[in-house]
Amino acid sequence: MKKIISVVVPVYNGEAYIKDTLDSLRRQTFRDFELIVVDGASTDNTLQIVQSHPQAADLVISEKDEGMYDALRKGMAAAGGRYLCYINADDRLLPYTLEKVVRKFEKGGYDLVFGDVNYISETGAVAYTYKGVNLGWKAISHLRRVPFAQQSAFWTREIYERAGGFDKSMKYSADSKFLLSICLNPAVKKGYIPAPLGEYRMHGGSFSISVTDKMISEHHRMTASLPLTNSKLGRYFYEMVTKLVNARGIYRKMTYKGTKF
Repeated sequence: MKKIISVVVPVYNGEAYIKDTLDSLRRQTFRDFELIVVDGASTDNTLQIVQSHPQAADLVISEKDEGMYDALRKGMAAAGGRYLCYINADDRLLPYTLEKVVRKFEKGGYDLVFGDVNYISETGAVAYTYKGVNLGWKAISHLRRVPFAQQSAFWTREIYERAGGFDKSMKYSADSKFLLSICLNPAVKKGYIPAPLGEYRMHGGSFSISVTDKMISEHHRMTASLPLTNSKLGRYFYEMVTKLVNARGIYRKMTYKGTKF
């Protein structure tokens, strides 16, 4: 019997934190989900940890791939859930996340559901929180980015397939391209949950931090390929909106002494 929601975990040599990620899934109050782990032929103990963890994976794919987004495409293709998401092998979900997300989807008929995200330290302590902002498609076109974090985003299978999934030719920004293309569609119905749903771990070896310059370059190329509004005034206005909503989190980020995103 198919599960309601599918969680895909892409991983390569993730032995340092994947147990914590799987622990966060084991603690979910909503249990009608499937877990798909897509391992890029890790050379450390990742597979052993996955295979011995009490939160059993419904499917483990372990083979060389063309990068994280190729792994995600494999996982999403194998997923049977009505709703989809992915979580990196060093991040976490809050215990109530899947329960809140499924309830939101079922009650509101949304295509995309998102919330807030906690930024956590290497040890898992919460450093600060980034609040998602439910802007309309025109505002997002001016902002030129999604006003929420991937770690808090969930989508329907239908909208994933309609958007063409993740662009595996990209190395760093395919998730941003995917979510931004969805949010620029006036017909897409977005639902916001005012609570942290995901937790992004900040550490020196994290994918985003370790390749920041390359990410920025690819992000610029990605935004150039989308129908975004090129208005400095509009972008400034909506950036200020998101900053006002996140004033407390920004202060805590500025005063945080550990590794930063």
